[in-house]
Formats: sequence, C-alpha cells, structure tokens
Amino acid sequence: MGIRHYKALKKLKIKIDAICDKNLFKLKVHKFSNNIKKVNDYKKLINSNVDLVCIASNTRSRYKIFKEFLIKSKIKNILIEKPLCTSFKQCKEISNLVKQKKNKKRIYVNTFRTISKNYSNIKNHFKKNKEKISHVFINSPSAGLGNMGSVFFDVGNYFLEDKVVSVTSWIDKTGTINPRGKTFKDPGGYGIVRYKNNKKLFFDLSENTSLPYEIILKSKNFQCNLDELNNEYTIKKKPKKFKSKPNYFYLYKPEKKKLKSTNKYDVVLLTTLSIKKLFAKNFKSNIDHSLKTMEIVFACHASDGEQKTVNFPLDKKFYNKNINFA
Repeated sequence: MGIRHYKALKKLKIKIDAICDKNLFKLKVHKFSNNIKKVNDYKKLINSNVDLVCIASNTRSRYKIFKEFLIKSKIKNILIEKPLCTSFKQCKEISNLVKQKKNKKRIYVNTFRTISKNYSNIKNHFKKNKEKISHVFINSPSAGLGNMGSVFFDVGNYFLEDKVVSVTSWIDKTGTINPRGKTFKDPGGYGIVRYKNNKKLFFDLSENTSLPYEIILKSKNFQCNLDELNNEYTIKKKPKKFKSKPNYFYLYKPEKKKLKSTNKYDVVLLTTLSIKKLFAKNFKSNIDHSLKTMEIVFACHASDGEQKTVNFPLDKKFYNKNINFA
C-alpha cells in the first residue's frame, strides 16, 4: 500500500525524503532513487524536518506509529491509511488525541472516495432533482468488513447523511485466508445498517461470491448504479407520467442516463486528492467520519457475537474487541 503513496507523491511532484519498511530488501526490489533515505525503523524518522508523513503500515502497527508521530514529531501533516485501528477503544483514543486543542497538526484518513468529484456529482444530481437517497445496497465479493467494509460504510454515511440507529450483522465463517497473509483476520459478512428517518444500508460481503463490487443508491423515484471500477455511473428514474402511481407499481421501463465521469478509478490519483486536502486552506480533518465508520465495523462483529441487533452508540463493553485487520 505504501507504493500507492509513493506514486501519489511523485505525481504531485513532492520531494520524498525517506521511506521506511521493516524489510529493507523490499525497498531494494523497488529500486527507489538513491537520494531517498531508506530505513527499517520508523523511530529514525520521528525528528525529520519534513512537511508530511504518510503512514501505510498494517493496521495493528499503524496505531502505535501514528501516535508517536502525532505526539513526538514536529511534522505538521499526517496522512493515515484505513481501517483506523484494530479496536474501537484505540479509534476513540486516536480521535480524542487529534481533537485536543493543543494539537495543531493536520490529520487526514485516506478514505478518498467521498472527496471524489464523481461521488459529489452523484449526490448533487439527486439533490438537484429533489430526490433524497434513502437506501444504499453494497454487493462485494469476499471482502473483509475492516478493509473494504470500512470503505463501503464510509460511502453509505456520505450518501445517507444521517445518524446510525442500529446494526444487525452476521460474520461469514468460511475462513478464507486473507490475501495479505495468514496472520490477518478480517472476515466478510452481511447485514443491515439502520439510520434515522427510515434510511438503510444493506451489505453483502460474503466470501462465497465473486465479480467486481457494485454500489446501488435509491430514492423514491431514482436509482444510481455505481460501477466505479469500470467508470460507469448510471441513473435510472421513473418516467414523469408514472410518478403519480403508487410505489408498488412497476410495470414501466425506467429512463436511463449515464452520468459524466470526472476521473477514472485510480487509487494513486485518488490518493493525491487526500494529500491535497491536507494542504488546502480550508482544511478539515475527517477523523470523525472515520470514527463513525469504524463504529459500524465493530458493531457488525458485536451483533454477530451477541446474535442480536446492536443499537448505537456502541456499548463500551465492545470497545476492547480486537480484530487484526490487514
């Protein structure tokens, strides 16, 4: 994942001072410029005189690394990968540290989809037509609730724009080996996230399905199919002459329209958006958004463990649940 950050910095023509990896051999394989310092211990970089640090290690180590840079270093801008932490207790701690008055640093979690022009265009299209998004459907193949689930829940929060009321979830017990290594445990799952004003997010990240993920947004008369991997965003809408018909009437052909895409799905390009955010005049940290997203992730595991719906805010008895996301 760190390679993504390296390429994003190069794309923005930002000078790279140093790169850290516990395995120095990996750094040799990528043949980075000789002008870039290579180290295998992040503590050697704490006192670096630079403008930005990108933290893209695995989730368990990221918590400790982030805290040290936040508290001990003089680096003013920190970009951190998601998922935020391996327990909700750690997530809360990180959020509280970031929001302390004495903290003058800029912190941004690299959840880039919700700052993509494509997503804001979709949201504006619904609003322009006075359509309120009330349902989000996520269909994703064999995806971990921490890794991709945190992405999808962040997207759901962005489009539904309301507070979560409860989560009902089941964890997939298939036991698929994590593609990033056996030590990481991030199972898929399925369920429902309920929001205020009768809004809902339905998700299926089961481990016995394939095909690229798809996101569907629905309002009363509109539906948007998001196929971001293939750069296709399609609006379906009820024809005007049928709008007076009741919701259960479906004997008509929806009108279709493809929304113009501003940018292709490119994780490097999208990561540049997060980096730009850190240096924007009107900067605002997204740590609260990330915290709300992780609350849903841990609520999914809590709901499965308790075999019942979990109401929000998440009960403190679930704060110490530790999941070794990649």
